[in-house]
Amino acid sequence: MKSKITLTILIIGTIVMAAQVKVDVCHNVDNNPHVINIAWPAAVAHLIQHESDTLGSCGSDEDNAEK
Repeated sequence: MKSKITLTILIIGTIVMAAQVKVDVCHNVDNNPHVINIAWPAAVAHLIQHESDTLGSCGSDEDNAEK
């Protein structure tokens, strides 16, 4: 029983720690990309819901033209 409680506490701690990690997301709405800094779990959900968004900075138009 003690090991089950310890495992539960470790899992909850891991989830809480992941929620505190923030990442940059290039949020592209109406062809107006801008960077938002959000918690990791929110970033995962955001990237699933917004297919034109990417992880990281947006870059400039010059960077995108070279690719």
